[in-house]
Amino acid sequence: MSYAEGLNKMHGPSSGLVRRNRLVLLAATVGLLLIGCSSGESRVNSELAVVQDNIEKLNLALEKNLLRNAILIRQYASILSSKYSELSPLLKELKKDATPEGPLFQGLEKRYQGLKTGRENFQSWTDKLLEAKKLNAATKLDAYNDALSDTVNVIADLSNGELARVNSVSATAEKSINNSKSYGHGGQYMGNPHYGYWSHGAGGSFWAWYGQYALFSTLVGNNRYYYNDWARNRGYSYYHDVGRNHYTSRAQRAGMTDTDNRARRQFGSQGRYQSPYARNRGGAAGLSSSSRGLQTSAFKSQYAKASNYQSSTRTSGYRTSTGLSRGK
Repeated sequence: MSYAEGLNKMHGPSSGLVRRNRLVLLAATVGLLLIGCSSGESRVNSELAVVQDNIEKLNLALEKNLLRNAILIRQYASILSSKYSELSPLLKELKKDATPEGPLFQGLEKRYQGLKTGRENFQSWTDKLLEAKKLNAATKLDAYNDALSDTVNVIADLSNGELARVNSVSATAEKSINNSKSYGHGGQYMGNPHYGYWSHGAGGSFWAWYGQYALFSTLVGNNRYYYNDWARNRGYSYYHDVGRNHYTSRAQRAGMTDTDNRARRQFGSQGRYQSPYARNRGGAAGLSSSSRGLQTSAFKSQYAKASNYQSSTRTSGYRTSTGLSRGK
């Protein structure tokens, strides 16, 4: 048999059959992947439709002043403004939390639009679906009402105990439960990227308020509060201990991760580093069932596991049963 005949035998009908089988298998695999992606995007779109409905209902509830904690924010702010005129500019800003103009609602709306329009990049449809599910949970009326409790309690504490806290034990009881420190008026907001950011310096990262909330700094004598101290000794807040995973954007989460990593590198070898979420803080009271579901997931992951999203601006941090309790 000649060399040419040998080649023809090697690449005869059986070899062609193998190639055809491989092509069929490849086509089937690609088809399954396309079907999976199509099915995944369909699930994302279905979830987004629910989120859109939730946001519309939430927007209406805020505009019509239908949420109990939003009502309290307005009432408390009006009471304190009439008694302490110097607090009026700050209280005017805090009252926005009871409206669609507040940073919490605006943050949810921005995340929804980014997901819907594709402005936000996700690695896969499963990441999109996870974000959509977080938005779904965060935009439920009872959960959002509970999320406003931080602002109610910040204003209540400004009254030095005259106004009652909501969805939380008293300040004195909370300190006893958690062995926590006081970080002054507005302490519940510390570490919450809707109200300020961690500014990085040689001595560590310290909390800086956004301009509209700068009066909080004045109220505590312009003292600097450092991340490493706060992380070890912080008290309870709804944002940090219940809603953090759902009311934080991926960009904000990346900034929080960066701050935590800085503290880990700077203080870890000295035994002085502790994650602010190494343990849950007690102090919640009368939360809705929706919030209790968020609370379960708040401590499932630490910063490093929270997101693969990389912020493009990682320079200075990151820009219902309702029991009442007295602020002191």
